Parts: sequence; structure tokens; C-alpha cells
Amino acid sequence: MVVHHPLRRSAGARSERAEYSATLARVARYALAHKVVVVGAWLAVGVVLALAFPQLETVVRQQSVDPIPAGVPSFQAFDRMGTAFGEKGAKTTVFIAMENRGGLTPTVRARYDELVRELRGATADVSSVRDLVGDPTTASQAVSRDGTAWYLPVGLTGTLGGPAATRALESVRDLADRSFSGTGTTVHVTGPTATFSDQIVTAEKDLVVITVATVLLIAFILLVVYRSLFTALVPLLVIGISLGVGRGVVSALGELGMPVSQFTVAFMTVILLGAGVDYTVFFISRYHERLRSGAEHAPALIDATATIGRVILASAATVALAFLAMVFGKLSVFSTLGPACAIAIVIGFLATVTLLPPVLHAASHLGWGAPRADLTRRYWNRIAVLVVRRPASLLAMTLVALLALGAVALGITITYDDRSGQPATTDSNEGYALLDRHFPTNTTVPEFLVIQSPTDMRTAKGLADLDDLASRVAQVPGVTRVVGVTRPTGSRLEQAQLSWQNGQIGDRLATAVSDGRSRTGDLFQLRDGADQLATGLATLDSQIRANLTPLSGILDQATTAGQQIQQYRPLLGQLRTTAPALDQLTAQAPQLATAARQASDALSLVSAARPLLDNAPWCAPIPQCAAVQQQLRTLSTLRDSDFLPQIGALSGQLSNLGTPITTITTQLTTAVDTLDTTLGAVTARDLPAQLAQLQDGVSQLAAGSRAIAGGVAALVDSNLQQLAGMATLAAQLQTTARETRGSDAATGFYLPPDAFANQKFSDVAAQFVSPDGRTVRYAIQSDADPYSSHAIELTNTITTAAQTAKPNTALQNASVSLAGFPAINADLQRLLSHDFRLLALATLIIVGVILIALLRALIAPLYLLGTVILNYGAALGIGVLIFQHILHTEIAWPVPLLAFIVLVAVGADYNMLLISRLREESHRSIRIGVLRTVTNTGSVITSAGLIFAASMFGLMVGSIAIMTQVGLIIGVGLLLDTFIVRTIVVPAIATLAGPASWWPGKHGVT
Repeated sequence: MVVHHPLRRSAGARSERAEYSATLARVARYALAHKVVVVGAWLAVGVVLALAFPQLETVVRQQSVDPIPAGVPSFQAFDRMGTAFGEKGAKTTVFIAMENRGGLTPTVRARYDELVRELRGATADVSSVRDLVGDPTTASQAVSRDGTAWYLPVGLTGTLGGPAATRALESVRDLADRSFSGTGTTVHVTGPTATFSDQIVTAEKDLVVITVATVLLIAFILLVVYRSLFTALVPLLVIGISLGVGRGVVSALGELGMPVSQFTVAFMTVILLGAGVDYTVFFISRYHERLRSGAEHAPALIDATATIGRVILASAATVALAFLAMVFGKLSVFSTLGPACAIAIVIGFLATVTLLPPVLHAASHLGWGAPRADLTRRYWNRIAVLVVRRPASLLAMTLVALLALGAVALGITITYDDRSGQPATTDSNEGYALLDRHFPTNTTVPEFLVIQSPTDMRTAKGLADLDDLASRVAQVPGVTRVVGVTRPTGSRLEQAQLSWQNGQIGDRLATAVSDGRSRTGDLFQLRDGADQLATGLATLDSQIRANLTPLSGILDQATTAGQQIQQYRPLLGQLRTTAPALDQLTAQAPQLATAARQASDALSLVSAARPLLDNAPWCAPIPQCAAVQQQLRTLSTLRDSDFLPQIGALSGQLSNLGTPITTITTQLTTAVDTLDTTLGAVTARDLPAQLAQLQDGVSQLAAGSRAIAGGVAALVDSNLQQLAGMATLAAQLQTTARETRGSDAATGFYLPPDAFANQKFSDVAAQFVSPDGRTVRYAIQSDADPYSSHAIELTNTITTAAQTAKPNTALQNASVSLAGFPAINADLQRLLSHDFRLLALATLIIVGVILIALLRALIAPLYLLGTVILNYGAALGIGVLIFQHILHTEIAWPVPLLAFIVLVAVGADYNMLLISRLREESHRSIRIGVLRTVTNTGSVITSAGLIFAASMFGLMVGSIAIMTQVGLIIGVGLLLDTFIVRTIVVPAIATLAGPASWWPGKHGVT
């Protein structure tokens, strides 16, 4: 088929032919030639897919993937902690929150116990049940102070956000509701898993309202634009069919394993409604333009398909590839949303170039769908003239306004709180509210610091290092409490703190000092006694030396006397022999005394004759006389010597002797024998040597006692000094204890390993120390909302503080991680940052490459990319202004990236339509080309912008914050792009750039 129109011979016609796609023209010819087949094929595909596969919502519930990859550090920490403590389902824990004004009455308690038993039996849905109420050591933790509220942590099977966890949640909710039915007990199931599930359910409920609102808005705009009911309904009819096909395709791919999520259905619907209707509007606009120029319906449809279809193809490819690039995102909200939206865009394009032409051609036979007069042409012509005349001033004003709005976006605050992103009436939010009334705000979103070591940490050093680590974390600003094995109440164990121990030592030292000072007199007495002892021993030494020295001589004489006694033994024997004679003599003693007197008298008489003889000379020669003379001398001498008186005296003494001589000699013999034995013993024992040793020993004792006395004196003085020092030390320890009591800044901790032998302590410690002692956890409480950005920053700070406590300790080889929702959000923030950089860059590259390929130039694509980025910043700034500064609501975390991808890709759509038409119209002059382009495309692009904006604004009728914010920001961005960027900024830049826009190509313009 040959297309005829009056512009064939003009320069514009030649330029149009350069923009003409023969392939698309052939597609249009086939569709027009086989209208019934084409339309029937579309309808048949939609019906078959609807019958062959479940509804898309069902597939989403069954195949929904985790919103966050399972391999993120926070999930791994949950898994390791759950394995170590035997708590399966830690990531998917929900909290059954219960409230009864009467408290845990016997009836309510019985229902509670029954609920626990049934949950533990529901192993298909429940992986763990922590009955804190039933454990005396944790009952106070799980029951409110007024006793009217309590909660039960339950670990669900499946993964966070997965279909298994969703089904398990529904089962637990049904079971909890039945258990307390009729007791007046309010029951809600809450927690992150419940929040996520409620968001899915709410989004599904909102989808119907969103779809109806969007369709009504689009229909209204189309009716205003075309002023024809048929022309307004045709785009909706075509997109309705394509939407049915698109849902079926996505549902089929989901069944085959393509990941889908809770946002897939809603965003796919609004994207297809917006982009698909835009494509039909572009097509109908070019079709009507050809009809106004005099072409027939069929050639006009073929020409519109071949010319504007090429632009629509580039636009659809841009948007589809930008969405498809989202599959490389690590967050499922992007990776699952992108492919579905890309499929929707492709189907919308195919429906525009295959389904729409047959429908319009069939309607033309009935006289439907004829073009109306363009009532806005004069308006757009005036705008075009104004832009061409004053491009610089208009560009400057609009850039200032857009940059100012973009500057507002720099103050954006991202929220990761899915609770605030859904109605307060959801079951999970009502559960949060119940718990917040009775418990700390982070009860259901606890955060744990998990320490895993290759060795058992239940040692004195290990526990001390653990507490030092906990102490550093407790000192982090914002952390209000750190609960664990070394601080079960949130503060250090008092008895294990060195400050407390210092105080105890100080107190005991003070007591000892007091006791010591009270006994100072005893010390002085000891010193005096030592002196006295030394003096006494010195005196004893002197006396012994003075008295024992003669004794030594005596002992020597005794030894000699012993020898002499042996010499007298014969005499003693003779004495014993003569003793009887002596006894006889004693008996005759009186007679002997008488004879002695008589002899003495006789001698006196005889002695008188001596002189006679001595003087007689005659006597000498006579021998007999001489002999008599000699005898007389002897008798005279005997008389003169008192011998006879002595004999008399002796006789008297013998007379007086009472003991017989025999007895005396016997006794004397016995005494001599005894003396001889004694002296022999003395001689045998060498008593003199022993006396010498005694003297030396006493001397040494005296010297030692003197040394002892000196030592005792020094010791007493030293003790007195030590008492003074101990008093000072005690005061210092007591002062230190007082100043550091309850302070985490004070170091020092000691807890003996045998503390675990204490049953009470062991029961508490079991919550924080794994059975093998290699995993320890601390519960972290803070003043931050666990869903806030501040909580994320605090999580990173806590991790850093814990890591800095490891070096040179028993924990240096241990791993430290955080498990909890703030930690999950920290991972979410990190992944979001990664995805934003990756996907934003990919989107810009895709748009840039397609623009370059479409325009075969570099300069125009560069400033077109700049304008869409500028438009995105301004739209985001308006969103920040409205939500943060007016509504006091933070921006949901997926919003900035979703808005970027859509606004850049869709903004590029409009720029492609504008710039491609500008290239067609600018063979003679850029200024003329701008005039014609703005005039001819003003109403079309404005209509398209309004329609796409309406489809995004339709999201605002829902109750999910993510959709509401995305809808507003993208909708506002599309309006800015439509009325500011496309209308003023791009034409002004093109006017100022002139032919340079097409560099390095040549376009022959001036």
C-alpha cells in the first residue's frame, strides 16, 4: 500500500521520509488487512492466559520473594543466633499481643496456656514458641506492670515477606482469635513480618480503588482533549485489553519462576495505563494530523504507525530497558517490579501499533473517531513565539526555579518504617499500639549484639572482655540499656564490678585499720616484751657463763675423783674387813678409856725417873740401862703427844658412836659405788662439752632475742606506717568506688566461671549464652525509634564500638554482628544505596544511548538528559516540601529510586517526541523548527503528560505511603516536565544551541 499525502513533495516531506519506518509500515498494513484476526488474537490471548493461570494477585501471594536478600549480614546474624540458641524462626518472629482489663485471670490464663500448646503443635506453621509468661525468670519481662497486657513471641516458618510466612501468619492469627474468643481479651499479632503481610493485603485492597480512580481520571482527560466519547474510550479499550494480556503474561511468568512482589500489580497497572494511553494519544494525534492534511484513513493510519510509531518504539524501548535494568537490583522491590513493568510497556507498545490501527480503521467506516479542531493551537503558538524571542531569560527563570526546588530535595529524610506507611487500623499497627501502651517502644523489634568466638567465653577473662565490650556499647550516645550475661538487669553485676570490689576491699581495709589502731597498745607491749626478753636472756647468758665455768672445773675434778676412788677401793675393803674388830673395839671403848688414863698416869710416874737415867753417866755403858733410857724417852714423848688422851677421847667417841662401823662401812661402800656410777655417767656423757654447748646456745639465744627485739621494734614501726598507708588506700578505694558506682566508663570486671554453677544465675545466663559458651548476645535498647534513620546510624556506631573492643582481648578472633530490625534497615539502606547508584546509572546510559541512536547526535541527548535529571530533582523537592515540611511525614525508602527511573525514562519519552519532531521541522531554521514543534506537539504532549500524571495520581487514593508518595512525586514531575521542561526549557536550550544540537551530524540548518 502506498501512502499519499500533500506534503510528499516538500522539504518537510523529505525529512518525514527520513523518519519513516518501513518495517512498522508493513506491520500496520498487515493489521489493517487482517483486522479480525489481529483483534481476535489479542482477545484470545487474554482469555487463554486468564483461564490457564491464576490471577496475578494469587501468584504474588504464592510466589512473592523476600524483600531483602537472605544473605545480608543482619539475616545471617539472625540465623547464627537462632542456631546457637535453638530459636528457629528468629527472622520471622511475630508477637501475639494480648490485653485484658482483668489481667491474667484463671480463665484467661487457661486460654493462654492452651494457645501455647496449640502453637507448639502447629509445626507446619510455627517453628518456635517462647513462653515468657510461663517462665518465672522472664514473666516480668512479658507482662506489663499493671498486669493487664502480655505478649507471646512466635517464630513462623518461611522467610520474611515470603508466602510461607504469610500463610503461617494467617494461621496464627486465626488460632489466637479462637483461643481468646468470649474472654474479653483483645488480641493482635504484630511484628515486622506481620507489618509486611498487612502491607500486601492493604495494597491488594487498594488496587481496585486505584484502578477505578485512575481510569476515571484518564477518561475525563481524554474526553476533554478529544471531545468525543468514542475517541476517549478507544485508548482505554486498547489498554484494557493489553492490561489483561499483560497481567496474564506476568502471571504465567510468575508461575514459571519469575520473581514478583507486592508492588508488582499496582505499579504494573498504573504504568501500563499511563504509558499505554500516552502511546495511543501520540498515535491518535499523528493520525488526526494526517487526516487534517487530507490523507485517507488507511494511509493515515499506516503513515502514523511508520512515523510516530518509530518514536513510540524508541520511547517504549527506553522505558522498558530502564525498567528491565532493575532486575540487577539487589532489593526485590526493584528487581521484581522492573521486569513486570517492562513487559507492560512492551505490550502497551505492541497494542498501540497492532491493535489500535484496526480499531480506528473499523470505527472510521462508522464515522467515529474523526479529529476535532485543536482549540489549544493558538495558545501553544504564543508560547512558542515567546520562547523563540526570549530563550535566555525564560531559561534562566525556569532553571532558577527548578534548581531551587531541587535544593529542597537535599534535605530529604528517608524512612524505613513500614508501620507508618500503612493505615493505623491494620492488625499489626493495632498490636504495636497495644504494646506501646504497656511496654517500651522497641519491645517487638529487639536488637541483639551477637558475639561468636571459636572458644568458650565462659572464663573470667572472657567474661571481663565481654563486659568491657558491652561497656563500650553502653557508652554510645543513644544507647539506653545493654542487657546480657554480665549485666542481666541492664547494668553491670554489682558484685562483679571492680568498683564494687574496690569498695569492699576499701571497707575491709578501713575496718582492719580501725582494728589495728585499736590494738596499737598491744604492739607497743609486744615491742617492750621483746626488749625485756632480750635483756633477760643477756643476763642469763652472763650468769651461766659466771656460774658454769667453775662447774666445768668441778666436773673435770669429778672425773679425776672417779679415778681416785678406784684407788681407795682396796682400803675400803680392808676397812670393811676390820670393821668387826672396830665394832668390838667400840664395845670395849669404856675399858679402853680407863686403860688410857691408867697408862697416862703410869707414864707420868715413869717419866719422873727419866731425868735420873739421863743424868746418870753410868747408865750409858750399860746396855740394858741405855735401852731403858731409850724406852723412857719414847714413853715420855708418847705422853707429851697427847696420844693417850686422844685414845681416851677416841674411846669416848667410840662409846658414843650409835651406828656400828660395819654398817657405816657398808653404807660407805654403797655411797662410793653410787658416786663411782655417777662420776662414770658424768664422764661418759661428757658434761663439760654439753655445758659448753649450753653456754653457746644461751649466748646465741641472747643474741637472737636482741635481734628479735630490734625486728619487733622495726615491725611495730612498719605496722604503724602500714596502717597509715592502708588507711589512705582504703579512703582512695572507697572514694573510687563511690565515684565510679554505676558508671560504664569505669573499667574492671571480674566474674568467676563457677558463677554458672549458681542455678539462678545460670537460668538468666541461658538467655544470653549458648550452651557451648561460644555465642553470646546482648540485647540493645536505645532511645531511637527502631524504624528511624537515627536507629540505622546508631546500629553502625554500635558495630564500630564493638569492633574496637576486640583487639588484644580474648575476643580478638570473635565475630561481632547485630541482629534486629534496625540492623535489617541498615542493610536495606546499604542495598538501597547500591541499587540507586547502579540503576540510576543504567537508566541514564540506556536513555542516553537510545537518544543518540534516535537523533544520531551527541549534544541534544546530553542536554535532554540534563533536563530530565533537573526535573527529577525539582519533583523530589516538591515531594519533600509537601510530605516532610507540610505533612511532617518522611519519604519512604523506595520512592526516590522509583521516581528517578520513571521520571527519567518517561521524561525522555516526551523529549523524544519533541526533539524528533524538532529535527523534522528544523531543516531550514532551528527557530522555525521550535515554533512549529511546540505549536504542533503542545496539545499532544500536554495531554500525554496529564494522562500519565493522572495515572500516577491515582496511586494517591490508596492507603500505602509508598504508593501515595510515588504517585505524587512522579505525577508532579510529569506535570513539571509537561508544562515547564518540555514547553520552555528544552525549546529554549534548542533555540540557543542552534545547529550544534545535532553535532556531530549535519542537518543543514541555520
